[in-house]
Amino acid sequence: MEMAFRKGDVIMAKLRQLARYLVYSYENHTAARFGDNELKLQTMLYFAQRECLALVGETLFEDSFEGWEEGPVLPELYFFFEEDYDPFEPLEMKKLTEREQFILDRVVLSYGQYGDWYLADLARRETSWRNSRPGVAEEATVPKLLELADIRADAKKVRLYDTLFDVYLDEFEDFEGEVLRS
Repeated sequence: MEMAFRKGDVIMAKLRQLARYLVYSYENHTAARFGDNELKLQTMLYFAQRECLALVGETLFEDSFEGWEEGPVLPELYFFFEEDYDPFEPLEMKKLTEREQFILDRVVLSYGQYGDWYLADLARRETSWRNSRPGVAEEATVPKLLELADIRADAKKVRLYDTLFDVYLDEFEDFEGEVLRS
């Protein structure tokens, strides 16, 4: 059974489900083990949040990232693999929406091939992370929340790509910015 920490049971359980599904999707699409790579998990969840904002204009989850030295971090998942991690089971698919699965799968297909520190470097180039650490020495450990408005601004810079058809969405003549309507 999912454990909830600090926040409401439903919110925390949902975030853990999304994280577990991301690991499952990674292992399914790459045929490689994800291992207990916290940095890669955190960074890929940041990109998932940004992708969701880019695709549908809504957040994937309600939890907030902090701007740590390594990059964006969800403190609730900091010990994700050490605290009673339980692999995602295919029977649990119905607990996630098709939209949630699609976005996490997209992130895995787009970023899963990269190593943890490369992904962290990409995330640290994002305006949202840089704005969370103004005047903070690079190695300082004083975390500040990434503002949702800044993540939205980062999302607007994303050029949407369809991995299935190997094409950018803005290359379609009739594309008007509507993707994945509810």
